[in-house]
Amino acid sequence: MVENGSRGNKLVIEVMQKTWKGGLPSFYRGLPLALIGIFPYSAIDLGTFEYLKKAYVKKHVKAHGLKEGDVRVPIWVTLGIGATSGSVGATIVYPINLLRTRLQAQGTSHHPQTYTGMWDVTVRTFKAEGIRGMYRGWTPNLMKVIPAVSIVSWAPTDRE
Repeated sequence: MVENGSRGNKLVIEVMQKTWKGGLPSFYRGLPLALIGIFPYSAIDLGTFEYLKKAYVKKHVKAHGLKEGDVRVPIWVTLGIGATSGSVGATIVYPINLLRTRLQAQGTSHHPQTYTGMWDVTVRTFKAEGIRGMYRGWTPNLMKVIPAVSIVSWAPTDRE
């Protein structure tokens, strides 16, 4: 936030002007960490989702003597599997997201700390706050991720 208390469009313009003073690279602060985080998150989320869904199907195939194609996964199970897989992925990559956010927010009035890059933010955060610091804000993040991922995982082909 800009110190003069600007709001609305004026604030957006002031932030853009201040960012532009740092050159084009300042618009992409945190991009490498975002890219590093999205691949493992997606792999973990999708892998966990598929594993849990296949386990559910196999259990019902064995218990009821059905063919795999005949097992219908109820919406509540799909939502639960999606919430679980999203939570696992988000938890594992959360430190990367925290570090990215710190890089992006650095130098503002509420976040005056400045870092020289990915390694610097990692070392300084861990040294100052330990492993707990790498998960600061994790609970509110899960409160966002769980419903979002469970709803997204409910594709039209999974509906009863």
